[in-house]
Amino acid sequence: MVTYEISEADLSSVPVSYRTESRYLGYREADRAQPYAEFFREDVLPVQGHVGEALLAGMAPTEYGYRPSDAVRMLTRPGHHPMETGWTVLDDGTVMVSVLTDMPNVTGEMWDWWFGWHSCESARYKLWHPQAHQFSAVGQPRSGIRDLSDRQRYIGNVSYVDEYVGGHLVPLAIRFVDPARMGFDDIPSGDTVIVARVGPSTAPAAFGWIVHQVRATAAGSEMRSRFFLNYPQHLDLPPASLAQPPAGRAPTGAPDLEALGVALLHHCAAEMNHLASFLPELRDTFDGTP
Repeated sequence: MVTYEISEADLSSVPVSYRTESRYLGYREADRAQPYAEFFREDVLPVQGHVGEALLAGMAPTEYGYRPSDAVRMLTRPGHHPMETGWTVLDDGTVMVSVLTDMPNVTGEMWDWWFGWHSCESARYKLWHPQAHQFSAVGQPRSGIRDLSDRQRYIGNVSYVDEYVGGHLVPLAIRFVDPARMGFDDIPSGDTVIVARVGPSTAPAAFGWIVHQVRATAAGSEMRSRFFLNYPQHLDLPPASLAQPPAGRAPTGAPDLEALGVALLHHCAAEMNHLASFLPELRDTFDGTP
């Protein structure tokens, strides 16, 4: 299994906005003045029907789960898995969550553009899940560097986000990794794979891996999301790169990873389905803008 290696973005100081920017759900006057505000929806779209069925079914059999080291082998097979949407706990304590999202008229390139464009502003991040996302900033602002590809804007970068997962506000650092380092070497044209190491933004640690495979279908594409939790790693980070909660907001404790996994299933299904409904138009409108 690949071990996360510290990037230049990890060594950067936490953005000043982490301590100074107000946290709130939804849009306020300044947000509504943004050129992309027309795409903001107060309510997130309902999740796709199979998601509710998976949540009602409860934990899937342990045999349906696998570890990050098996992600390439499993996700590059044709067809689908028995647990395309669901969650389970492996014998070693790994919590695995899978989410399948059908996305008509959406391509992998659109998702690469989104990950390279949205993280620098909280108002952009809130487009994704208006009822859960509060804050976003990046270790290295790259969206305005014109000679970078969409993938170069986010791979090797750190996204600091505050979001509700279930009913809990979670401060996260999402550290994007080249998918080739996990073994995704031959990604078909039009598809993409997004890989990230995730942990608290307030501590030098990681506890999970994220893999989003966007695979072409006859109608557009499908996203096959995989979360692998309870994979701890100490990160050798300088103090300046660790976030301190804004005044008046107490730091959160260690998450209950099994409960977090169940909440992630619904959260991921909601945000991916919601954004996919307008991502083609959003990208057509703002592609090429910093």
